[in-house]
Amino acid sequence: MQLSDLVQCFWALESTPGEAIPGEYFLMADNCLEFIFQYGGGFRSYAAESTRVRFQYSICDKFSVGEKIGFFGVRLYPHAVSHLLGIPAGEVVNLVLDFATLFKQEGQNISDRMYNASNTDERVALISQFLARGAWLNKKTDPVNHFVRTMIDGEDQMDISRMWQSSGLSIKQFERRFKAITGFPPKYFARICRFQSVKNKYNANRRERMTDLAYLCDYYDQSHFNREFMEFSGIRPLNYFRPADNSGDTRLPCGWFV
Repeated sequence: MQLSDLVQCFWALESTPGEAIPGEYFLMADNCLEFIFQYGGGFRSYAAESTRVRFQYSICDKFSVGEKIGFFGVRLYPHAVSHLLGIPAGEVVNLVLDFATLFKQEGQNISDRMYNASNTDERVALISQFLARGAWLNKKTDPVNHFVRTMIDGEDQMDISRMWQSSGLSIKQFERRFKAITGFPPKYFARICRFQSVKNKYNANRRERMTDLAYLCDYYDQSHFNREFMEFSGIRPLNYFRPADNSGDTRLPCGWFV
């Protein structure tokens, strides 16, 4: 397995002196998990320097933001749960756990080095080295993960019946192995992927109208879209899908600073 098969992307967010700081962060449903390194400030409910693993999420939450922000995130595909921890994803879905607790002394050591790193490039190199030297890269990946990836990457219209038929498994076998990877049954996971897809399409082109986005992402109608967006984000679509302005809000794959 290559590191790119485990890591979807890295992200960083850091405030500068005198800059207006968002007051709240909305954590939204997410089909991937993340390592989140907080250094020098961030969420008030956590220590200024702290590291968490936010697993696959189907619920929404809200956090108060402090006077400054320093975040570095590593976004990982769902099968990282079984590869890194050796457990089914269903055991940790909707949990946020301490990084050092999960990875012991090595986790604490890498966290300390990440806090003291001088820039984002150095943090990318540090966490990449941590992931690359783990024995988990030699583990075999369940072939069902192919269908999980195509759903996340938007390469398929999420026809689950066609997926399990092409897998060569019985429907029960397919669903059991799919849930072990993602933490969710296939149909529910598809709903979260669709929610992520509509956010991604909007972030890529904010000129899209909400109605066009809803139909483009296979929602039945505007009402269906509104209900599901509210369920997974805790925010009314009109508040999120608004024309770009100078408000300074920041949208991430996992949530929204505002």
